[in-house]
Amino acid sequence: MTANNRLDFQYGVSEQNLNNAYLVLYNSSAKDANSTVVKRKDIDFEFIVESVTYVLSTSNLKEAYYLTAILNSAAPNEMMKDFQARGLYGARHVHKKILDIYYPRFDAGDETHRQLAALSEKAHDKAKEYLAVNPPPEDLTPMRLGRLRIDIKRHLTDEMRAIDNLVEKIIK
Repeated sequence: MTANNRLDFQYGVSEQNLNNAYLVLYNSSAKDANSTVVKRKDIDFEFIVESVTYVLSTSNLKEAYYLTAILNSAAPNEMMKDFQARGLYGARHVHKKILDIYYPRFDAGDETHRQLAALSEKAHDKAKEYLAVNPPPEDLTPMRLGRLRIDIKRHLTDEMRAIDNLVEKIIK
């Protein structure tokens, strides 16, 4: 396999949709999925996702926030634990296991889906404010990134609790 073919393995780079306004990103490696919404208009360059991150591109911002709420919630992350790879420190490597958990496709007509999207948007705004006051260190090692994720989720306790309650209603 050539270096170019390896870089674009299974067309993971060249097949990305660069026209949709919003990206839902989540990590491939950790004990739980950690997801965020990226708005293409907020960055000055073409954003390409590489192999250690999974992406869904969409033109519907509410759908992006809805999906991010589900990926960050406790129930699906707990439901996939029996199927995750395990290492010295427990479950690891989210990869596509989180996608094996059933959740309904976003429906703008469903009140619960709209509530999840609104809560997720509120959590994103609150996390952004938190990071403005508590910027990550320049040397953001994997360990420091993990601590930062924990700190942000702690800061979002109320929003995450409300998201968890709604997600449990739609996936169980």
